[in-house]
Amino acid sequence: MIARATLVVASHLLTGYSMRQALLRSTVSVLVSTLIGCVGEMPPPPNVQVTSPPRGLVQSGGGRIVVQGTALPGPSGSPVTKVSVNKVPATLAADGSFSATIDVPAGATMLETVAISSEGGSATDARTVHAGELRPVGANIERAITASLSKDAFARLSKAADEKIKTIDLSQLLASQQPVANLGDSLANLKVSITSLNLGTTKISLTPVDGGLELSAEIGPLNVAAKAAYAGTFVPDGTTTVGVTADKITVTGKLVVTPNGTNGFTTKITSPSVQTTALKLQASGLAGSILDLMTDNLGSTVQRIITSSAESALEPMLNQALGALAGPQRIAVMGKMLEIEASPNTITFSRDGALVTMNIKAKLAGSEVSPGFIFTPNGTPTMNVGSGIHLGLADDLINEMLAEVHALGLLDIHIEDNFGLFDVADIKLAAPPMISANNDDGAMRLVLGDMIATFTDHGKPLLKAAVNASVDLEIQRGTTAQEIALQFGKVRAFVNILDDSEAAAGDDLSGAATAGIGIQLDKLSKFLITVPIPSVAGVTLDSLALRADNGYVVVSGDVH
Repeated sequence: MIARATLVVASHLLTGYSMRQALLRSTVSVLVSTLIGCVGEMPPPPNVQVTSPPRGLVQSGGGRIVVQGTALPGPSGSPVTKVSVNKVPATLAADGSFSATIDVPAGATMLETVAISSEGGSATDARTVHAGELRPVGANIERAITASLSKDAFARLSKAADEKIKTIDLSQLLASQQPVANLGDSLANLKVSITSLNLGTTKISLTPVDGGLELSAEIGPLNVAAKAAYAGTFVPDGTTTVGVTADKITVTGKLVVTPNGTNGFTTKITSPSVQTTALKLQASGLAGSILDLMTDNLGSTVQRIITSSAESALEPMLNQALGALAGPQRIAVMGKMLEIEASPNTITFSRDGALVTMNIKAKLAGSEVSPGFIFTPNGTPTMNVGSGIHLGLADDLINEMLAEVHALGLLDIHIEDNFGLFDVADIKLAAPPMISANNDDGAMRLVLGDMIATFTDHGKPLLKAAVNASVDLEIQRGTTAQEIALQFGKVRAFVNILDDSEAAAGDDLSGAATAGIGIQLDKLSKFLITVPIPSVAGVTLDSLALRADNGYVVVSGDVH
């Protein structure tokens, strides 16, 4: 049976504020920057204010960005001696104003502005900018999926095909090709249309070769029922039923697979060869020249029927195996309907296996209110066609859908809990979350940029803060062999108070931010499990690995 793998996200979040804190403290590093003095022996922080760029900036185009602001002494009066932005030294003037020019690659970049005083106190302002080509949601993403299948994967697929072909109604698939034979001339002619076709047991072998798949199929027994309509100048018009049987049929040839838009792939057997054992014709209703016509062309007619049947049976099977996303689909996502339209871009075969790329359009109902999403140029992911299976999912596809979910407000958070000095936190994202698969270290990260949190106590507003976080993503096996689980790993977060309030202590704010990040990841997990990934029938993967490669999230594993 052809199956579509499921992307499952394991975030391991618990309910209840104290339980979330206990869990997340081991994985979430939350740095709180306030305008008030720090408790304990830490030197008091300076006062750093970034005036440009604004929070939640989505900038068309990449290149460079200028970070500007002021860094002034804190409560102790200790002068600021150094300001840096993402470890790039800023120009610091005597009046405390500073400026730094930062290279911003396409995608989401967290800007960490750090001011250090002569006493060693430090304060950090964190904010996120999105830069790159702005595209409307629902736009076509070329090569959104890249997949490679090894020779071993096709061997597994061949075994699955043996079972799959038994469930296919071949006579229905051949309906558009009737009559399957049109023999003779105006003097005596015969048209043969199949009414039922049973192939018995099958044993199929699909071996990748240059330009296609080498097909070898053993079928037996064959049992065909057909209607024969005959006519001609010297033949009275009439119809009768005929039957064809054979103990065994062997089919060989090269199966050429070609992209066919949103219909998926088309298959064609070139240079077919059909060998039969104990081929017999039951045609008591035929006589004379019509019987001779049928008998003389029996071998070629059977070859045409078997070749067409093999093509018709293998085409939907390969479409499901190689292009599980082909054609329009509608998937429920967080209470909204997601429309996905996929079409194969290219497919190439070699003796080691096959490489497939697919284009995808994805649009969530109502998301046209989105200003768009940042498209980042992708390269070509490195895939070892001869080893296991590799599935590459363009980060642009995920980011497009994240922008759509964000535009509908589905990622906004309302938390009611005992946080100490406040009991309610409302969090809204100034910009969509983004996944980056272009990191130099080969890791994949999720950036939650400028989540603006408003904290209240019994309905009274207390303060606002901006939360920025980057989250490592890791791979593990899902609950079944067909599931690929994506787990949230280490979280690094910053919290910046946006007003002069002194109503919140660091622990209260840190705990609330941690809980908010946990709930946000839980929401994103419910979203990401709906991102469909193609799989191959009968194939499961061992030794799963996840890497970021030229703008793709690449999952790979050994064929089991």
